Amino acid sequence: MNAIRSLDEMPMRFRQYENEPWFSQGVRILSVGRNVIFYLPQEDRRAVSIMRIMYGDRDLTKQLSET
Repeated sequence: MNAIRSLDEMPMRFRQYENEPWFSQGVRILSVGRNVIFYLPQEDRRAVSIMRIMYGDRDLTKQLSET
């Protein structure tokens, strides 16, 4: 939760997820321990939407594609 709360300040500091269609949508990725948080900064609303939290050793692209 602390890592998610830290997105209040400079949410663009983490890299974009490199695979499409998520890259063109601006989805960013934050690694926390063995977990990965996918989020979408919404600068116009000064908000961040958490899209998904997953265990990092999974096939992330496959998991995102299935949900």
